[in-house]
Amino acid sequence: MDEPAITTDLVLIGGGHSHLFVLGNFAMNPLPGVRLTLVTRDLHTPYSGMLPGYIAGHYDFDDTHIDLPPLAHLAGARVIHDSVTALDADRGRIRFAHRPALDYDLVSINIGSRPTSPLADDDGLQFAVKPVDRFIDC
Repeated sequence: MDEPAITTDLVLIGGGHSHLFVLGNFAMNPLPGVRLTLVTRDLHTPYSGMLPGYIAGHYDFDDTHIDLPPLAHLAGARVIHDSVTALDADRGRIRFAHRPALDYDLVSINIGSRPTSPLADDDGLQFAVKPVDRFIDC
């Protein structure tokens, strides 16, 4: 059977929780004519709900992170492993740090929170939990 022509490019920027549900839904119910692309800086996204157990040593990295490429593959999605540097909504174009730009019809952004204000901590005993991936590296 022939594949339907691509009529819509849907791009998901980030591996946040809502995009996990989109990928899961596409895996079970693909939409004909929609090309799905996941753009992610990190190939493993942390599940923040398990962070306390990870810190306590109850879980390891694999227990607390979702491996995005296999999930994207099940959804029939392309994966672009890069950082987005600009989004041109007027032209429907995404620019990256290390690859050519990508055109899109629809885009969704779910990259998690990134607080801009530093903690007032001079003794090094406090640090931000968000973004979770940076916290885990501490």
